[in-house]
Amino acid sequence: MRRLKLRLAAGALILLGNALDSQIARSKEPMIAKEECVPHSTEPVSPIDPAAAAFTVAHLYGGEDGESHLEMLPLPRTGGKEGRSVQTRLYATDVEIADTLPGDFIDFHGVSTPRFLIVLAGSLEIGLGDGSKYILSKGDIVLADDVTGHGHTSRTIGPTPLRVMTVRLPHENSLLPKLNPCPEGMPESDCVSRNLSIERTHSQGN
Repeated sequence: MRRLKLRLAAGALILLGNALDSQIARSKEPMIAKEECVPHSTEPVSPIDPAAAAFTVAHLYGGEDGESHLEMLPLPRTGGKEGRSVQTRLYATDVEIADTLPGDFIDFHGVSTPRFLIVLAGSLEIGLGDGSKYILSKGDIVLADDVTGHGHTSRTIGPTPLRVMTVRLPHENSLLPKLNPCPEGMPESDCVSRNLSIERTHSQGN
């Protein structure tokens, strides 16, 4: 019996020694840094606020540090009913509509002229030089204006294709408001916008 107890004690010492050796070996292995999680925007990039004093969009611009940044920018107000609606009307050079499959990625790039990016369907991820990322979803509008600097990345994410409308603005005086709602050269008598009458209706049950 005494010999059996000695053998069990010796075996336990051997197992303990092996465990210590294994722990020491693991402590000498190089630590693998965990992948940094970059937070995405949780709030709408283009909040809808008909009662606002001005139509506001996210503004992507090139900063003095050479990197692109995102801020909220109020646009010139050209119409709307105070407390109920707000609008802005600007000059544009051309309009482009495109569909893109998920997974497409464009590395850091800027824009040649300011333009609105309007997401009609799907999701678009915008990445900045500081590692921050913003997800544009259906209805979001961004004024891409980083004509200088490092630029931004673009990635189509999610399970569905992306549909985006690009409205390019003039290179100079990009945010100059267009005060006249009528097309250039059209008599005001023929301009539908001049003769619209907007009435407030009540939904059934109110």
